[in-house]
Amino acid sequence: MASNNLVAELVYTGFSVPPEQYKDVYRTTLEPILLSQPGIISAMGGIITTGTESATAISLVIWESVDAHVAFISGPAAFPFFEASKPLMSGPPAVEHYRIGGLQTRAVQSRFSQLLKASNNEDKEKLAKILDKCVAAEGSETAVISNCEEDASLRTLILFNSSDRFEATVDALDRNTSIKTCTVEWYSRGMKVE
Repeated sequence: MASNNLVAELVYTGFSVPPEQYKDVYRTTLEPILLSQPGIISAMGGIITTGTESATAISLVIWESVDAHVAFISGPAAFPFFEASKPLMSGPPAVEHYRIGGLQTRAVQSRFSQLLKASNNEDKEKLAKILDKCVAAEGSETAVISNCEEDASLRTLILFNSSDRFEATVDALDRNTSIKTCTVEWYSRGMKVE
């Protein structure tokens, strides 16, 4: 399938249990369900470590298409997936979709990500400059950028790194920006097994 059809699903889930319990259920139950679905390419599970006041898990799932994601949501695997995740959640998850294409191996294997979100034109230009700086220093496989499918005014840049230091954002973000940032520590990475 053409890479421009790929869709990235970002899911933010506040959790009501200790992080280790959430991670265990993700690794043993949720991720295996996801990775067994037709049309999935990869799934990453993480915990947001900065930029939010509450304990929040995040997943980044790459699907071959929106249709593949919809087939999962409406298919038989959705029930056990949501039954296993519901007791862990403090409320309904927030879901965003992006057309970022596939992730390169270096991104999938990264330990940390920084998510930067902008909704006004000036801040979107700053995101583009940060992307250029990151690509120049680290290569194109360490960053993706796209507008949100549900809210076209929202643009998100995701940076990938082996450490929680993101040099491309140093001095790029100031008090005059409304760019929202958070750092994610990935604890699980899975690829579809054929």
